[in-house]
This record gives sequence, C-alpha cells and structure tokens, in this order.
Amino acid sequence: MNEYIVKFVEKIDKDPELLDKLSATRDPDEAYALASSVQDGFTKEEFISAMKELAAQVNVTELTDEDLEKYAGGDVDPNVISATLFTTATLAALGAA
Repeated sequence: MNEYIVKFVEKIDKDPELLDKLSATRDPDEAYALASSVQDGFTKEEFISAMKELAAQVNVTELTDEDLEKYAGGDVDPNVISATLFTTATLAALGAA
C-alpha cells in the first residue's frame, strides 16, 4: 500500500473529526478530495484501491450494539473499533456500504 495512504490512515485514526468528515462524504470524488487535502502523494485510483483493500482486511461494515457494549466494558481491542469505524466511513464514502 502506498506509504502516503498509510500516513492518511494514521491521521484518520488519531483525529475523530477527520473520521466524521470522511463519513459525511457522499461519493468517491469527495472522499478523495478530503483525503488528498489532508495528505498528498497518492492518486484517486490508489486511494480507492487501498480503501477497498482495507475493507476486505477488516471484513466488517458496521458495529453492533453488542460490539459497542464490549468496547465500553474494555473487552474489545480499541484498534478493532477504530479500524471498523474507519472502514465503515470509507465504504460509505465510496458508495460501497
């Protein structure tokens, strides 16, 4: 995966507002515009491909109430929740969710 996309994902992971902005995008062009305004160094095609790859790796498109309860109780790795939220937002932005 493109190192600059990895840097973008790291920024999203550390910034909930950025994740919210990504979630609010309505199509791949808007998602890419946001991503490239935060981190340069990748094309739209690379971005879309990487987001699909991440979605396939996480293989979860939404959190259940049970998942959130486990997280609140400390029973779930926060990285899993973060990856799931990021993937859900990204899939929504790409119109794939």
